[in-house]
Amino acid sequence: MKLPRPTLALATMAALSILPTLAGAQRRDDRREERPARSLRISLERYDRRPDREISMSVGALRSDDDDLQLPMAALRTDWRVRRWLRSELGVSYAIGNTEAQAGGLVSAAARSLQLGTATVGLRAEWPMQVVRPYVGIATGVAFRREEGAADYVRTTTAFPAGLRLVLGDRVSLRGEARFRFDQRRTGGQNVLVEQTGGLSVAF
Repeated sequence: MKLPRPTLALATMAALSILPTLAGAQRRDDRREERPARSLRISLERYDRRPDREISMSVGALRSDDDDLQLPMAALRTDWRVRRWLRSELGVSYAIGNTEAQAGGLVSAAARSLQLGTATVGLRAEWPMQVVRPYVGIATGVAFRREEGAADYVRTTTAFPAGLRLVLGDRVSLRGEARFRFDQRRTGGQNVLVEQTGGLSVAF
C-alpha cells in the first residue's frame, strides 16, 4: 500500500531530524572512550616537559670500616635525564675529620687529620612516580686520601647508591641516600665505606 505523499514527507523529515542527535551521541561516546588515553598522554607530556638536568647538594656522615670512624661529609652531584626512568650522574664528595694513630705500650695515640674525597660518574634507575621516587644506581671513579703523617694517594672506587626522592614541585625535591663505597687501599684490598646523606635537588 502506498503512503500518501504528505505522510511520506513527514516521515522523511522526522528521520532527518533524528540523525544529528544519534550522530552527536555517538561522538560523545567516542570522546568518553578516548579520554583515559588522552589523560595518559597529557601526564607523560607533562613529565617530559620537566628540565633534563638537576643539581643536588647533600650533607651527612661517612662511616669507614678501616678507620672505625664517622666523618662529616658533603656531596655535590649533577644528573642528566637519559630516559624517563634513567639518569646519568656526575658527582664529587668530601669528608674530613680526625683519626687515631696506632700506638703501643703506655704511649697515648696521637690524633691525625684525615681527608677523603671522590670524583665519580654513574647511572641511576628511578621509579618515576608522582611524589615519592625510589632509586638505585652504580658509580665509578677515583678516591683521594690524605692523612697527616702519611703520603697522599689516589685509587679507584666503586659505589652503589640507593635512595628516595620526595618531589616538592617541578623543580625542587628532597633527597635521602645511602651510598655503599668500595675504595681501593694503597696496599691492595678494599676499604668499605657508607655515605649517609640528605639534601636538596634543584632542576635547571
